[in-house]
Amino acid sequence: MNRIHTAFAALVVILSAAALPVRAQEHSHEGHDQPTEAAEAPAPSSQDWIPAEVRRIDIPQQKLTLKHGDIRHLDMPGMTMPFRLAPGVVSAAQLSAIKTGDKLEVRIESRDGAPTIVELRPAPAQN
Repeated sequence: MNRIHTAFAALVVILSAAALPVRAQEHSHEGHDQPTEAAEAPAPSSQDWIPAEVRRIDIPQQKLTLKHGDIRHLDMPGMTMPFRLAPGVVSAAQLSAIKTGDKLEVRIESRDGAPTIVELRPAPAQN
């Protein structure tokens, strides 16, 4: 019975310590430790890769209709919509090779007031 109480007390101490807030430490130039606030989540940016599935390809208009995830930096929820391709993102041959149903990751920026694909790549294979 004494072992159970000891084990239980040790577990309580470990769980209590794990629940304490942790503050990040940053080293200053003088070598003194100075506390800093815990790092916040990075702000959404146009550098975020957005998962997408190709629904339609419009080669003459250089547009892809994508079912896409949230585009946080443009405050846009996931939906299906057409996007322009920025010049030079893909060649005519590469655009012709894209098929409906292809899974992509895209980077999107607002250009001339319209969300525009500025980079794309095949989505990583799912296991």
